[in-house]
Amino acid sequence: MNEISGLDKRTTITILVSSGILIGWSFVSSMLQSGPISASIITYGLYLFYWFYALKFRNPLIQRLLVFGTIAGILELITDHYLVSTIDSLVYPGGELMVWSSPMYMPFAWSNVILQLGFVGVLLTKKKGLLAASIILCIAGGMYIPLYEHLAKDAGWWWYHQNVKMVFNAPLYVVVCEALISLSLPFLIQYSEHHHLRKTVYLGIIEGGWILLSAFIAFSIAH
Repeated sequence: MNEISGLDKRTTITILVSSGILIGWSFVSSMLQSGPISASIITYGLYLFYWFYALKFRNPLIQRLLVFGTIAGILELITDHYLVSTIDSLVYPGGELMVWSSPMYMPFAWSNVILQLGFVGVLLTKKKGLLAASIILCIAGGMYIPLYEHLAKDAGWWWYHQNVKMVFNAPLYVVVCEALISLSLPFLIQYSEHHHLRKTVYLGIIEGGWILLSAFIAFSIAH
């Protein structure tokens, strides 16, 4: 692995372990029906940890993934509004601090997940090449994030009206949408790796737009 790029053994273990912690926390939260506070704790905790790690170890890959994911996560608020208010599908519980139609923690939750999937995409690209990495991550994202969505309902974080085709607690269109989002990550992140950090900001904006477009496409063909 290339130490200079930040794709080293320590970072790989850190990201994989933190991904496991997120899944474990989501599972326990669903068992305890712990409500939105547990979503805030794990989201802000992971996000701050990733920044601490990126700056302490001067890891350029994690820094880029954080910038990329944060920009995309902020713009995902538009997609959330579309799901909540336009197609009346996504529901958040009351009593939370909100930004537009979303809980305040949501952009950072997206940043965390994009960082985790994006890092896996980088690993796959190094080992399998860009095309294979994109296909594998598309399939993995289509399975991983809906699992997160499934656990979120029982945890009381968010849920969906079941007036569309469902896969457990996740609508089928969400599965398609998340697969499309994951499909884009290896290409955009590989492009970011070889250009100035400013380009990563632009690519985060592109990813945020792609998230919205993916939601339009997925809902039109799979609801």
